[in-house]
Order: sequence, then structure tokens, then C-alpha cells
Amino acid sequence: MSGPLPESSPVEHVGRKARRRAAAIEAVRSSGNGSGSRFGWLWSLLAVLGIAAAFVTYLALGGYVRSTVLGFACYLSGCSAAGMTTAGWLIVAAPAAVMLVTALFWRGLGRAGRIGLGSTAAVVYLVVITFIPGRRRDLSDLIKGPGSDAVADGLLWTLGGVGAALLFILVLVFVAKAVPAVERRYNTVALAGAVVLVVAALPVAIAKSDPTWVRAGDVFPAELAMNGDRLVRASVGETSGCDGVLPDDALLNRRLCYLTVHASYTTDDSDAIATLRAVLYADDEAADEVRAGLPRGMTPAGVTGEVRTVLSTTYSWVLVGTAGHADGRPIAVDERPWVLWPLRQVSYHFIGVQGGLFIDPDPDDEIRPRTP
Repeated sequence: MSGPLPESSPVEHVGRKARRRAAAIEAVRSSGNGSGSRFGWLWSLLAVLGIAAAFVTYLALGGYVRSTVLGFACYLSGCSAAGMTTAGWLIVAAPAAVMLVTALFWRGLGRAGRIGLGSTAAVVYLVVITFIPGRRRDLSDLIKGPGSDAVADGLLWTLGGVGAALLFILVLVFVAKAVPAVERRYNTVALAGAVVLVVAALPVAIAKSDPTWVRAGDVFPAELAMNGDRLVRASVGETSGCDGVLPDDALLNRRLCYLTVHASYTTDDSDAIATLRAVLYADDEAADEVRAGLPRGMTPAGVTGEVRTVLSTTYSWVLVGTAGHADGRPIAVDERPWVLWPLRQVSYHFIGVQGGLFIDPDPDDEIRPRTP
């Protein structure tokens, strides 16, 4: 009877087991020195930092981030209904677009491309989470300032588009089971349909949004009928920013101004002409701060002839009003009440538009019409 083979001996068996164990340990050590483990701790650290940044952004910087986004949109679009609605649409569409781009191109990107795309995605999502309502705050508490209603409309309509896209993808699953051609092209059809539905939400949202009441043509009608008087618009316009309103541009640029709307009116009550320039800021506090720094007795830039200047605020607007005779002649002391009267009427109309409550000024006050 022959003896056991060498590789079957107990001693050799234990030796092989020890060698396999040593090889396994060495493999683990080698993988620990590889690129995957070398960057594993970094990705873990970035994940932790990302979560921390999300909480900090939402809790501490949320208000600043939202006001910056809305202010930038207002500055670029002149706070138009279309521009602010588009901003609301982007709040939903931008993260969806980043998700789509990541799914389509992540594998084909190099290291630099992945870092760039990942950084962009992180910034977009950190901004977007500041617009997510909390337990005790709804959307109207988060979105404030000029054009905020249009932003909310754009955001909500886009969420509706996303909901329609998800429903379309769900229905397409059942259609694909019955139609082989759809099943073969399911991914393409689903992606195209979802994109079309989200994009289609934008024109619908713009069409349904109300005017933001910050454009000159919306605020100042061609004619005003107030207190039995007929005021006719002589000029109207708007400019981005607030340069050229006062002789010293720094006065109104104390805080960021978005745009200036202006209009002039004549009245059938007298020969007086009233001009109102309204400068838009981010909020009431900014407007009050700028108004507090304006010196009295200042005449706006480009005004010829003698005028009376009235400075005031309403909501997030600084109002610079002037009144004078149409021919620019000096204003007598007894003429001041009725020369300023049409300016008061135009100012009341502007305030009524911004507040949604129209009240004619009292003709029995110090500022009164020429013909009672």
C-alpha cells in the first residue's frame, strides 16, 4: 500500500492554508494602496462635508441665497413676468437637467470633467434646497420681493410638468409591454417625452402669470381719471438700474437698484405737468435706507425750469416726483397747492397699483386742485 501523496499530508495542507491566508492579507494590503482606497476616504469626507453644507445653506444662508437668486433674475429681466416666471421654472428644471446630464455623460468623462460636473451639481442642489418649504413655512414665506408671485407660478407649473412627465413614463411602461416597437426604444421615448413635458410647462406658466406691475407700460396707463380730472400721459419709459435719475448717481446706488420706471402726465385742471420716477429695490428696508440718505431740495437730473421735488417711498420703491408749469416758469407761492396736485394723483395711482388698493387723494388737503 502506497503512502499518502506529499500534497495530502497534514503538514503540507496546513502550509498551503497559511500561504493562502498570507496571500489574501497581501491582496488586501495591496488594494489598500490602490487608487480606490486612496480616494475612498476623500469621497467619504466630501459626502460628510456636502451634507453639512446643505444644512448650513438651508438654515443659515437660505434667506440670503434666495434673495440673491431672485434679485439677479430681477436685475437681468427687469422683473418682467416672463423673466421671473422663467427663474421659477429653472429652480425645478436646473437640478433635473443636472441629473440628466450626469446620467448621460458621467461614464464618458475624465477626472477633470467629473470634478467639474460634480461641483456644478453640488452648487445647483445647494441653491435649490433653500426653496424647499419646511414644516412651518410655505412657499410664500420663502419667495419674497419684486416678481415673487411670478417666480412661484413658474416653480409650481414646472412641478406640474415634472408630475406629468412621471405619469407619462409610468403609462409608457404598460404601453411598452403591448407594443414591441416602443419596448425596443423605451429609454429614448421616455426621455424625449419627459423633456418635452417639462419644457412645455414654461410657456404655459408665462401665459398664466399675472404682470409683476413693475414695467412702466403696466403701471402708467395712457389716461387717468381721478377726482373728476383727466390726466393724459405725455411720456413713459424705463431703464435698467437707476443712473441718471439724480445728479449724483451714488445716492440711489447706495443699495442695488433693479430698474427705474418713469412717466409724465398733464391734467385738464391746470397747466401743471407731473413727472414720477420710481426706483425699484429688493425690499422695503433697502428702499427706506436709500430714501433716508437723500438730501432735501434736490432737483432730478435733466430737469429744466422750476419744479417742486417730492421724495418718498412705497413698498420697495423710492419715488422721486417733480411738478411744475408746462412752460417751466417760476412757481408762485399761491400756485404750489394746485401745481403739486396732479403729482399727488399720479403718486396715489402708483401706490394703488403696488398695493392693490386704489384711493383718490383728498381734494380738501393742503395739496388741492385749482378748480374745486
